Amino acid sequence: MRPNDAIARGAAAALILLAAAPAGAATPGAAGELAAVRQECIAAAQDVQQDERPVAALVHETTLLQREADGRQRGLDESRAEQARLLGVIERLARDPPDPLAAGWFAGAAAAPIDRVRSLLLLRAVEPVLRAEARALAGEIERVAMLRGEIAAKRGAVAAAREALAKDRERLAQLVGRRRELTRRLLPEAAGSEAQIARLGREAADIADLIKRADAAMERHDKELLARARAALPKAKAAALTLQVADPTRPHDVRAFDPPHSLLTMPVAGTISRPFGTVDGAEAKSQGLQLAALPGGEVVAPFDGRVVYAGRFSKLGLVLIMRHGGLYHTLLGGLGRVDAKVGQWVLAGEPVGAVPDAVDKAAGTLYVELRRDGGPIDPQVYLALGDEQRGGKDANQRMRE
Repeated sequence: MRPNDAIARGAAAALILLAAAPAGAATPGAAGELAAVRQECIAAAQDVQQDERPVAALVHETTLLQREADGRQRGLDESRAEQARLLGVIERLARDPPDPLAAGWFAGAAAAPIDRVRSLLLLRAVEPVLRAEARALAGEIERVAMLRGEIAAKRGAVAAAREALAKDRERLAQLVGRRRELTRRLLPEAAGSEAQIARLGREAADIADLIKRADAAMERHDKELLARARAALPKAKAAALTLQVADPTRPHDVRAFDPPHSLLTMPVAGTISRPFGTVDGAEAKSQGLQLAALPGGEVVAPFDGRVVYAGRFSKLGLVLIMRHGGLYHTLLGGLGRVDAKVGQWVLAGEPVGAVPDAVDKAAGTLYVELRRDGGPIDPQVYLALGDEQRGGKDANQRMRE
């Protein structure tokens, strides 16, 4: 069967199922299962991100402790010669206390009595300082040992937290695979689509141009889909067929982004590391946000919408662009993995990919843009954030779960 025929038959079959369903009833078959799996994906992605937060916190704390321990250890290593001399003097004082009649403690046995007394007084004045330095040295050695113990405990906690995270990630991966399977069954992908998407990324001059080209390609795709679906139906039914019915993967409750009444879900369990509009060295002013997250962290859709582009673009690496209604788009850049296809519908909180993992030079970072009619605007204004996620102060909104 040709891909176009499969798409047309899938759309026609979905239309027949919808027509047979009673008003208000859940969509039967694969479409209904897709809707249920989509909600399970959202819940599972929430679980994963909730697991990632304590892991990220523990990793951060461990890193800080490790840096402190390494710094203190370097100081001890660099002062070993001084430590040896100090401990040698302390040991000698303990073994052989100074005696004004003992010539060995002075420059020479023939030293005058007054010089011996002066040397003894000087030594007795220095002795408390030497002992204080020795106590400080012992305290530093003890502090390094305590830090090593704390680091070991933190690493144990990280291992336990990662074990729970791995289980939730495995469950989410199974659900994402099921979602992919159902989506393909309902709406098979047209041949050559990946090559067309790659060409969009190569030919676009900038992000605004890429969005324009991606939207135009999506509109052409939808028109072709509707035409094929209508061709598979009798004329009386074909005239009433809409795109929403022709595409059985489209959720029934997709919202259009409508600020200030709408809020964006934080795409990762992380914090803002670089705000909108900042300039970093010789780089141009940032048109989005840089988010710090756990390497390999789960990425979710910030709002209901449709994927219009998924692929590499310029210096941003692997990019996902979603359209939210007629005016707004979000761009997620620097992804390590994409779990959504072009044309796929997503709801807020639905998993769409992951940030790079620990072996990638950009591990634990995600770039986010919000665009209105092609132009960049500050996403932070519309992000539902908590204090710890803003990476700064004066937070007054909590993240919607």
